[in-house]
Amino acid sequence: MRRLVKSSLLSLFAAGYASFGAPLESYSADLEIEPVSGICIENSPGISSYGPGNVCDSDCRQVSADPFYYFDVDYLFWSRDSGSATRPIIGGPQALNYGGTGSDFESGVRLKAGAAFETFELQFSWSRIDNWNSTQSGQLVNGISFDSGINTSFAGANFINGTTGFRSLFAAAEFNPGGGPDETLEDEGLGPVGIFADAAPTFNVQYRSDFNDYEFITKFAPITSRIKFGVGWRHADLDELMSASINGTFRAVDNAVGANGGLSHAALTAANGGNLMLISGAADGFDDETGLLGGVGPDMLNLNERASTTNSLDGVQFSLDLLVMESDRFLIDTILKVGAYNNKTTGTFVETYSGIGNDNSVYGRTLTD
Repeated sequence: MRRLVKSSLLSLFAAGYASFGAPLESYSADLEIEPVSGICIENSPGISSYGPGNVCDSDCRQVSADPFYYFDVDYLFWSRDSGSATRPIIGGPQALNYGGTGSDFESGVRLKAGAAFETFELQFSWSRIDNWNSTQSGQLVNGISFDSGINTSFAGANFINGTTGFRSLFAAAEFNPGGGPDETLEDEGLGPVGIFADAAPTFNVQYRSDFNDYEFITKFAPITSRIKFGVGWRHADLDELMSASINGTFRAVDNAVGANGGLSHAALTAANGGNLMLISGAADGFDDETGLLGGVGPDMLNLNERASTTNSLDGVQFSLDLLVMESDRFLIDTILKVGAYNNKTTGTFVETYSGIGNDNSVYGRTLTD
């Protein structure tokens, strides 16, 4: 087997090896050895030679000291440790939540480019996974209670409260200022309920996540070593979006004298109520079948909430590469990466409540962090 190594240092070593066994008196005190571009050593017993790379025959394997440039495309198959945090959207017999969405195995791509030198390597890579997403849609069987009516008129129905989604609507439906519209005099929600055989609410729940990863690393990587040590910089972006939308027929079932026949504008916008803003349409809240608050009832309602977050990580990263096995057709290696990163997070939460058909009122709010 022949090896050709383009290195002056190895050339000097091999030249000495090739001359081993020659009489010592044949050496001159002023011996100079011209550096050569490569060395070819024959492993046969008693035979050695050296010289420029072109003196080797076709069996001699050449290892060049010139930079080696490469470009790789990798297929990724990743899974997340967990999906979005489990948070109920509505409770009840047909409870909805975001838990477990977007945590399955998904595929992606990694592009890698680099330059390998005799003792070190420069590498840049970009990875992307953009199909961590899921969608749930369908129709409930029961209605949805907005307030404490879950214990009376809406008994056995689904519900929202202070621990589920659409909390602003729950706060508005429980509004009792002690001098204004008292929403506790009726049980509000989406039918069917009692004598109102409305079509059950429909729903759509979505989750989407995009991941982009950028790495630049310098590796101490001698061409004869199976181990590479690296240090570099890494930037990663993780964008997530969760949204839930529910459509249904609004009902307000009286439970005491003085009920106002709907969910009032005051209850929806008060700081100690829904704390929402009127975005568009009439400032008359939402009506049941009586139409007492204005217009014709009952109103069809769309409940929508949307949360998005962006995580940007930057930091230093260390790597350890180990070549486990190599052949002419494949190689097996393992890579360990550790690092310290700064995570900058921004989040936006938007909720809107829109009248459909008989009403054009739209209430909502936006929270950012």
